[in-house]
Amino acid sequence: MSDAIDTTWHDLMQPNANPAADAILLTDLPDRRVIEVTGSEARAFLHAILTQDINAVSDEAASFSALCTAKGRALGLLRIAAHDDRFHLITRAELAPGLLKRLQMYVLRRDVQLSLADDQAAMGIIWPGETRSSDCPFDDAEACAAIERLAQADPTPGRWPTVVDARGCLYLREDKGTSHGMRVAVHGPTEALKAMLGTAPDSSAIVASDHWERAEIEDRIPEVTGETAEHFVPQWINLDELDAFSLKKGCYPGQEVIARMHYLGKPNRRLFAGHVLGLAAPAAGTPVKNDRDETAGEVVRSAPLPDESGSLVLTVIKLKHLHDSLSIDGLALSLDPHDTIEGGSDRAGARH
Repeated sequence: MSDAIDTTWHDLMQPNANPAADAILLTDLPDRRVIEVTGSEARAFLHAILTQDINAVSDEAASFSALCTAKGRALGLLRIAAHDDRFHLITRAELAPGLLKRLQMYVLRRDVQLSLADDQAAMGIIWPGETRSSDCPFDDAEACAAIERLAQADPTPGRWPTVVDARGCLYLREDKGTSHGMRVAVHGPTEALKAMLGTAPDSSAIVASDHWERAEIEDRIPEVTGETAEHFVPQWINLDELDAFSLKKGCYPGQEVIARMHYLGKPNRRLFAGHVLGLAAPAAGTPVKNDRDETAGEVVRSAPLPDESGSLVLTVIKLKHLHDSLSIDGLALSLDPHDTIEGGSDRAGARH
């Protein structure tokens, strides 16, 4: 992505309003990057390398997945979308070059081409729970048609309805289909997104990406960053709750560790949401300590609370320390009581 285009897009997406309670929110998603995979053997290649059953990925729904080491530790997380025999791997921008290099190591003589998508941007759209989900924040026929299709879809954990329009913009519905409102990420050529944004009414609310981060944390969507790459076995960050790995397909890097943990034992750590008060959002990888100053886990991702009194966090906690008094940077960590040892808050029927 050229610096000129990148700067212009980010300038356009600077927060410009204190949104009303019923406003549809628009936000930049600067931490995302797309790896494109093409070639006659692209599907078979990804099926053999990633944790997801790629044969089940369709043009109508993206899937969550991971690229792991042979020891079963996640190098990065991926949203996988397919369109016309082309695969889009949406991952964290800081990890994308390294993941691309790692994938290229496995290509060998296969008919597979991998590249980082250039001159692209990503925008998040968040609807409040009270708003009819199909309300379109743009005067753009293609965007509104795509949003309407997504509004009629039925999202499930780890399976995100997708649409690709004629301009090559990829729309992913990433919420869980609850009353908390629809959430759509749009990835596409920067000029196309700029034109789309230009049709939004003056009343539209462009907000900081913290709104999107909080929504993902509330939905228990994990993240792997540069600080936490190779830290987590998929079950530790609840990728089983997102159907992000397959136990039935053939071997892939890390498959033996993942399968052994599933069939022969239980994870000794799990993903939990919580909050800390009175500090800047802690960085991924920050240790979680107990009252004996033992390391009980670490921060996966975080976002400031709306009133700036503290932060909402996702953490991986060692289960033997789950009932200890926990803290981050010396400040008390309160875990969401609805989250369960077995998995995310879905199984308890609640969330923030």
